[in-house]
Amino acid sequence: MRAAGAIFMSTLPQFYADGAAVASLPADAAFSGGLLETMRCQGGQLPLWPLHRARLSRSAQIDTPTLDAIEAAANAVARECPVDAAKLRLRLGLCSGRIRWDLSLTALEPTPESTQGVRLFPCVTRLEPAETANPGCKSLQRTGYNRARDELPVVARCDGLLRDTDGRVIESLRCNLLLFIQGRWLTPDLSRCGVRGVMRDWLGARIVLAESDVQWPVLLAADEVALCNSVRGVLPVVELLGERQWTIGPETRRLQQLIAEELW
Repeated sequence: MRAAGAIFMSTLPQFYADGAAVASLPADAAFSGGLLETMRCQGGQLPLWPLHRARLSRSAQIDTPTLDAIEAAANAVARECPVDAAKLRLRLGLCSGRIRWDLSLTALEPTPESTQGVRLFPCVTRLEPAETANPGCKSLQRTGYNRARDELPVVARCDGLLRDTDGRVIESLRCNLLLFIQGRWLTPDLSRCGVRGVMRDWLGARIVLAESDVQWPVLLAADEVALCNSVRGVLPVVELLGERQWTIGPETRRLQQLIAEELW
């Protein structure tokens, strides 16, 4: 069933404001506060939608009727997606004096990162730990992340590695971090700061994935390092620039195979 008022098109990108097709959308800077959710559309479906919905609910910024309307529109857009794989971007927040939400659907282009790996650059910009429990949601306020992004060198397949102000390793600019060390998978504790990605949660329900504070020596001692997010799945890490190199190991490949078999 299509969302009321929506007009579906056969080309990408596509833009929707409150479920109805529009020609364009305002910039992120037009929103005061708000949430950002990026999802993979695969074969006309949103495979991880239940986890995305759970994270949106965790934010305590969205009521159930609005979330139901977003779910109906997002699934309708996914069903009409003219390509097999795409990225669906949801924004919700205060814009032009009212709460609004919108969707943008763009083609998901293949990248070499999943086969050749990612290089991590240790950013100077640090994340500030919160005094209250961190819901792990992605905010539209990306100032700190944008500042860290501007630090990145001109290096192929490079992502920024973020630590908090106490030196704990937290995440990359786009992904959650996975370390295979001493025969088990480990991921940073995000109770203070960072984005708790839905792919991280999906993997955690299928493999043994311990959460713990990760200090710099622990990262350097890892046998394999990988990144994960809901759009790209699992990406091997092959280098921490200036510090350490890794080969793409069998445990990382097993995670990629698990996603290929069960999700896309």
